[in-house]
Amino acid sequence: MGSEVRIETLKRASAIVGGPVPLRRYLRVSAAALALWMSGAVATPTDVFLKAVDLLYDRDISELKDRG
Repeated sequence: MGSEVRIETLKRASAIVGGPVPLRRYLRVSAAALALWMSGAVATPTDVFLKAVDLLYDRDISELKDRG
């Protein structure tokens, strides 16, 4: 999977939870690691990426339920 997808996923997850600090707490990672992944300097580990995807999925499902 392309690094662009992983970077954009982290950026969207960050926006959903209110920024990089809440995101790193949710992902249980250091600020330095998150910054490296979000910049694309280092590849995001699959387990971290999938946890961010879960966050996006949960948000999307919640929005769909709200629409009725």
